[in-house]
Amino acid sequence: MKYLSGFYWERGRSKANQDSIVLQQVVTDYGRILLAAVSDGIGGLSEGENASGYIGEKMVENFYSQLIPITGKRRKKHLLLRSLLRCFYQIRQTFIQYGQEREIMLGATVSLLLLWKRNYLIFHLGDSRIYHYCGKKYKILTTDHSDGKNGLTKCLGSFPFQKPDIRFGKIRGKCGFLLCSDGFYRKQSVENLALLSPEQAGGEEQIERRLEEMGQAALRRGEKDNMSAVYIKVC
Repeated sequence: MKYLSGFYWERGRSKANQDSIVLQQVVTDYGRILLAAVSDGIGGLSEGENASGYIGEKMVENFYSQLIPITGKRRKKHLLLRSLLRCFYQIRQTFIQYGQEREIMLGATVSLLLLWKRNYLIFHLGDSRIYHYCGKKYKILTTDHSDGKNGLTKCLGSFPFQKPDIRFGKIRGKCGFLLCSDGFYRKQSVENLALLSPEQAGGEEQIERRLEEMGQAALRRGEKDNMSAVYIKVC
């Protein structure tokens, strides 16, 4: 199995970019493993860029130190869940301590995708999204944790721990996955989202061109927020 990927990261019309992305891929004795994540710092709280950046750093650290070795073991699903839940909990503990020292609150969304062999695992908190593309059709694999008025009902931050949505799935045939922040998907048309079908998105250069086109289209439609996106084509 082969993964082709690309990413888009745009400040938009905001003063700072509070989005962070992760895209890591390794080849092991038991196949390719890929980690992707999008994290969007909460604008209404302090230091959103630091919150999302720290989440990204810890995701990468956990990927290399624990997730890669676990995918070669038995009972891997149980071990993967335990490792990621522990990582999320430790991030939250760090945010609490950091916030108490500075008398601030901070937090961020996180939508994480792990691919290995013909399997995928999703960990999700917030209103960033993960889309799945199969043929010319696509669907959203995550639920927006939002009250519909730009207020989040779940995220990872310096407050009581909220268990993420967790989803395991099987990969069948050629397909694609899009991870993106709300600033990226909010102004997209159905036609624009369809540009990322596996047939439309060829190689990695084309994937990045498609993401760039979609980001620029959102800006033309008046999007002002940060925009970040990661696309993975499974061949």
